[in-house]
Amino acid sequence: MTAETTAADLELAELDTVVTRLGELTRHVADQELGAAVTDEQIADVLYAAARLFSAKTDRVGKIAWPIREDALNATETVVLVTALLDAADVNLFDMAIWYRRAE
Repeated sequence: MTAETTAADLELAELDTVVTRLGELTRHVADQELGAAVTDEQIADVLYAAARLFSAKTDRVGKIAWPIREDALNATETVVLVTALLDAADVNLFDMAIWYRRAE
């Protein structure tokens, strides 16, 4: 095993630990109804990180379905997130519908 492979393996293992802990913390914050205390910057940083990871993976392996478990997000959480992302990108629902239905 090369030093580069070992470093990459360590980084991926660390990422796994951080993601697991983040999931635990977010569940606790939500369960304790502490969401209002989370800063906008913290939420944005988590979303940016997830988007970058997803984009980096699709750049390497091609288009993939977003790996969201059926029980991971409820309908409200999904719509709130999608609406915020569309607003941030200044995309309206009409434009979204056109892109969503485009031929691949």
